[in-house]
Amino acid sequence: MPSHRATGDLHGIEFPADAATLLADGEGFLTRAFHASGALPAGNRVSEISQAEEFFGGGTGRKLVLRVAYASPAPDLPEELFIKFSRNFDDEVRDRGRFMMVSEARFATLSGSADFPVAVPRCLFADVEAQTGTGLLITERLQFGSDGLEAHYPKCMDYLVPEPLEHYKVILKAQARLAGTHRRGGLSPEFDRYFPYQPDLAAAAFAVHTPLEKLLKWAERMFDFVARYPQLFPENVRSPGLREQFIRDIPDVIAAADSVRALAMGNPDLIALCHWNANIDNCWFWRDGAGELHCGMLDWAMVGQMSVAQAISGVISGAESAIWDDQLGELLQVFVEEYAASGGPLVDAGELERLILLSLAVSGISFFMGAPVAIAREIGELEGVISYRDQCFQEHENARIQLHMMTRMLNTWQTRNLGDMVRQYGQAGDGGVKK
Repeated sequence: MPSHRATGDLHGIEFPADAATLLADGEGFLTRAFHASGALPAGNRVSEISQAEEFFGGGTGRKLVLRVAYASPAPDLPEELFIKFSRNFDDEVRDRGRFMMVSEARFATLSGSADFPVAVPRCLFADVEAQTGTGLLITERLQFGSDGLEAHYPKCMDYLVPEPLEHYKVILKAQARLAGTHRRGGLSPEFDRYFPYQPDLAAAAFAVHTPLEKLLKWAERMFDFVARYPQLFPENVRSPGLREQFIRDIPDVIAAADSVRALAMGNPDLIALCHWNANIDNCWFWRDGAGELHCGMLDWAMVGQMSVAQAISGVISGAESAIWDDQLGELLQVFVEEYAASGGPLVDAGELERLILLSLAVSGISFFMGAPVAIAREIGELEGVISYRDQCFQEHENARIQLHMMTRMLNTWQTRNLGDMVRQYGQAGDGGVKK
């Protein structure tokens, strides 16, 4: 098997780009890496790798978990390590996501300060060769379900989460603390250097590139899927009226996409440094001595300055429809209060809600109609499947996420009349929202 190595832009040392090479380089590389990052004192070394296993999960590079020992053990030196490679040399499609580690590695080197406003896993080494997207991240391994931590909650399986509303509130508080601290200038200037606001990149989330004719075909395919497998969907999504409504709304959403993008990017009070996808699977949770719930955040790929509405949508994108139907306003108020308390501007929760729903309409026709194709590719026929909670969806993460995102979008389209909201917004004119 060939060895894969790269030279990092941050620490200037050669590092392994896959598990086999890392294990071949062994304790010597880990010692050099931890010395370079400052995680390990010069007089200490990694003395043994006693266990190494591949970790399966996530969508891009390969992963590994290690158990190590040190010549001089110390309480602040984790022995259980999580290794993330940006590369996946065995899967060309997954390997295309390797450039996401450029931002993740830079973030990891900056977020270890004691005053960083969000809990993050302790980073022992992070580096990336930006030109090739080859990177390596080594952090402590969180012991989900032990050491006082709750179990890990997979994305789009909130029916397994105790008190999901409470969990989403603490995630949004953490997101708001980060955003508010950034807005008041409480982070190192290096964050603005490495993570500047890039309007063109941010605008891509609100673009509709697919022609109307093709979108209409995708919509017909989507509703044919709903009709074929009604057991997967709530009653309101199965309504023939929703099919007619959705297809009728598509041209109006296309027409409004540029205005929605301008709205999302037009208020500087709503632009801040945020976690791009702080969904429940990218967080860990614990309770303090008083029983209060807290969370930390994992997987900081694509971290950057963005619309806080986009960041909030990322937090709750995997939530059950009841959260969107009944508790969206309550969650947004939690964000607004913590954002201001952390030094950010006082923003209007109603404006945030309108922006989130208008953005959902645009992303709904752009990204969320592909579930039938993804499910057919991963699972096949669903005749014997009882519901979206079936074992096959628990086992096939992408199929589960695609089904959930499509269902949530259609449910919200029906319960919030997104087409009417888009038309009302368009009638308001001049980038305003008609109230």
